[in-house]
Amino acid sequence: MSDPARAQVLRLAPDSASMVAAQRLARSGSWRDVGGSERGIWGLCAGSAAAPYETVVDLAGMDGACTCPSRKRPCKHVLALLLLWTDDGIGVAAEPQFVTRWFDRRSAAAQRAATTIRGGTERGSGLADPDAAAKRAAERRRRVDLGLTELDTWLRDQVRAGLATLPRAGYGHFDAVAARMVDAQAPGVAGTLRGIPGELVGADWPERALHALGGLRLLVRAHQGLDRLPPDLAATVRSRVGYPVSKDEVLRGPGVADRWHALAAVDTIEFQLESRRVWLLGERTGRWAVWLAFAVPGQPMDTSVQPGQLIDGDLHFYPGSGQHRALVGAGRRTDPVPFPPRGEGLAEVRAAFAELLAADPWASRMPALVRGVPVAPDEPGRPWLLADGAGETCSLEDAGTDPWMLLAHSCGDPISVFGEWHGGRLLPLAVLAEPAAVPA
Repeated sequence: MSDPARAQVLRLAPDSASMVAAQRLARSGSWRDVGGSERGIWGLCAGSAAAPYETVVDLAGMDGACTCPSRKRPCKHVLALLLLWTDDGIGVAAEPQFVTRWFDRRSAAAQRAATTIRGGTERGSGLADPDAAAKRAAERRRRVDLGLTELDTWLRDQVRAGLATLPRAGYGHFDAVAARMVDAQAPGVAGTLRGIPGELVGADWPERALHALGGLRLLVRAHQGLDRLPPDLAATVRSRVGYPVSKDEVLRGPGVADRWHALAAVDTIEFQLESRRVWLLGERTGRWAVWLAFAVPGQPMDTSVQPGQLIDGDLHFYPGSGQHRALVGAGRRTDPVPFPPRGEGLAEVRAAFAELLAADPWASRMPALVRGVPVAPDEPGRPWLLADGAGETCSLEDAGTDPWMLLAHSCGDPISVFGEWHGGRLLPLAVLAEPAAVPA
């Protein structure tokens, strides 16, 4: 295999520690019964448990599974097995039972998903009773209205009682009303509520808490006047509340053709739901997009879109103003090609975020490509900074990796840092360099 193939495998690593551990494990003598077939590769790896870990990878989707207890996806064993494969260290063999069972389960799950999609398409084509569908939509709207009315009362109570005790209230204080929003079929609101306790830290927590509560209050009022809003803004409100939009409906909409470069991914766990967002940038249009995947504990994550890929084809965007979420339509995935956009100054980034908030007042993050120099803190406890050519600076959020890697990439010269802009703070995810994005 070529060096680009090995580099693509390393870009799958969830963090730098996994990357280092996988390379060390691939060189160790811990592997036995390694083999491959048309469907994938597998092997047994000795670990801390009495029985070896069973590791298998589907080469079509570059998705794997392992019996090790690690919560990282992919784990170091999956990465190490892929590195063995790129080194031509895996020969053809008959599939063991654990490999056959894993592929059979995946095939069965894919068939069930296809059946569900076909069923939704048939219902959308007019075979379902339109009157029944209208009644279901009206009932959902009624339940959401009742739930948001209760939320409005709860929000007023928080402000009336004062915010001083919120940090001591704990997660349960917010989980209770979030559970009520789930019952009211407003899961988007529930997710926002569950995220508020994480904002109640730092010296500026009162400002961020009031911002979160005010955003919810604005969403309540917007939903009350939903029928009077412009179509794009109304779609954004429904999205933030949590009204479902089927993938089939999105894919029937117009596609945006471009060469889409997958720059970086972020994995999170929220309320026992694992999620992954992969950020893409259109080469010709300059448009940003985010591809989302979700998995419950024990379920494999969809890895059909990965950092380092180039998708030459169409993306279909979800309805709403300022929306980045998209689905991949017709097209093909190829190896990455040189794509070194230089990035913007912080003034341009702040102006773009202001435009996003004008279109979607509930937006909390934005993809940003900033051209600047990383600056180490002058004393312990202070954040790292990124300084652009005009002398403006922004704080760098802790990405769980060593920030000195950014300084090593820079060597004191400006670099193009891609990350998520959080209203004045940048979460660095990758450094854009030839031939493709390098994890930050």
